[in-house]
Amino acid sequence: CPDPIPSKNSPEYKFGIVNEQLDGLIQNYLKNRNDSNYSENTEKDKFIEVMNAKYLTSLAAPGEPVGLLAAQSIGEPSTQMTLNTFHFAGRGDMNVTLGIPRLREILMTASANVKTPNMDIPFLPNIPDLNKTAEKLRQKMNRVTVSDVLEKIDVHCQIVTDPERQLKTTMLFTFLPYSQYKMLYAVKPPVIIKHMQNKFFSEMFA
Repeated sequence: CPDPIPSKNSPEYKFGIVNEQLDGLIQNYLKNRNDSNYSENTEKDKFIEVMNAKYLTSLAAPGEPVGLLAAQSIGEPSTQMTLNTFHFAGRGDMNVTLGIPRLREILMTASANVKTPNMDIPFLPNIPDLNKTAEKLRQKMNRVTVSDVLEKIDVHCQIVTDPERQLKTTMLFTFLPYSQYKMLYAVKPPVIIKHMQNKFFSEMFA
């Protein structure tokens, strides 16, 4: 796997150097945009320059305490959420599962039984196919485990003597058809197989 472009050319000295993922997102956005104003190369170049500038300002300087920045990014909103919890204490119509318990539930515990399984996510009104986009986001945010897509496991044990006496165990994993969970989870059979090979089996037989 080749090194990323920013590792060889610093964006601070060569404007326009971005990572491959961001460049792909920009190109896909311009390709799928139906606005006639973006049909001209001049408008596209301006948009790319703005995105490159945004990318440059989002980079952390070498030696920047990014751990502290991440802690502040979680600590500040959690403090405000805790204050809101006290403001709404005693009101049955308000959601008070906020603050640190809410963040622990989402980020750390990742419990399947969330106390408040509702989330309001505002979308821009000019997004094409808004309902379809919102449904895709819901699918991506759903928690998926192996048991959610697994139909059955067949285990067959056999004693073999060649080349030496040992117990040979064969396990056959049968997964649900894609049509049964494609509306619930944003995961496809090839992704499941890859995860089973690279992650699940490596931990299971470690």
